[in-house]
Amino acid sequence: MRILCLHGFGMNPDIMKRQMSTIRKICDPSWEFHFLAGNIECSPAPGAEAMPGPYLCYTSTFDPASMRAAEALVHAEFEKEGPFDGVFGFSTGASILAAYLLGQRVAQPDKPLPVQFAIFCSAVPIIASDPTYYQAIYGSLSQEEERIIRSGQYDQYLKLPEPIQSAVTVIGNVTDMLKPVLRNSRLFFLDRSPLEIPCPLNPDLYTARLNIPTLHTRATREPPALKESSLAVESFCVPTLRRTFEHSVAHGLPKKLEEIQNMVAAMEEVIGSDRRARL
Repeated sequence: MRILCLHGFGMNPDIMKRQMSTIRKICDPSWEFHFLAGNIECSPAPGAEAMPGPYLCYTSTFDPASMRAAEALVHAEFEKEGPFDGVFGFSTGASILAAYLLGQRVAQPDKPLPVQFAIFCSAVPIIASDPTYYQAIYGSLSQEEERIIRSGQYDQYLKLPEPIQSAVTVIGNVTDMLKPVLRNSRLFFLDRSPLEIPCPLNPDLYTARLNIPTLHTRATREPPALKESSLAVESFCVPTLRRTFEHSVAHGLPKKLEEIQNMVAAMEEVIGSDRRARL
C-alpha cells in the first residue's frame, strides 16, 4: 500500500514525517508513505523554526500559473514514483492534491482516478488552475469591481455580485487567518490584476467530483474560515464515499494518542471501503 503525502506551507517532508510519526507507528506496517517536497523555498510555518529547513511550499502566490506548476509537480511524481494507492495531504498539500485529482477527473472523465482513496487533513480552499474557470469568475470585472477587490475592504465586497463576492471573501478570510503562516496580508493576494487573483473552486459552479473514498480531518474547534474550507473540499467528494474525523488540534494533525488511534481507524475504514468496492 503506497500513499503519496504532501506537506503544508513552510514545512518539508522531514517535518511532516515527525508530525506523522505516531500515525505511522500505529498504522498497518505494509503502508508505505512517500513524501513529495515542495519546490519553492518560503518562510517556516509557526513552530517549524525549531526543526531543520529548508522550509518549502508548492506555491507561494496561488495564482493560476503557479497552481498549474504545483499540479504538474504532483503529476510528475506520479509518473516517476507511482503508482500510488492513495494520497494524504495536509493544509495546502491537501488542497493541491484535491485540485490535481479534480483536474484528472475533468481531463479524463471516462478513466478511473490514479488513486483509490484520499485523506485530506485541514484542507484550505482548492484554488483553480483552469484559465476558463478564472475567466468565468474574474474575466469581466468592471473598473469599479476591480477597485473594490483591490481595496481589501470587506464592507466594500458586499457591493460585488456573485460569484465574485464569495470568491474574494473566501480568499480574504483564509489569508487573514493564515497570515502567520503565509507571512503576507490579504492585499498581497487581492491587489492584483484580476486573472492573477487566487480563485477558489465553488462546488456550485465546478461540477467535477471525486468518486473515491475520502477522509476529511479537522479540529472540532477549527477557526470558522478554515472549517468552511474543509467543508468546501468535502463538497467535491461523493457523499456516500466520504468520512469526517475531528480532533482537538486546530489546523494540525492530532497529538493525543487516543485521537491518533481513532484517526488511524478512520483511515483503515476509508482504505477498507476502497478494497471492498474493488472485490
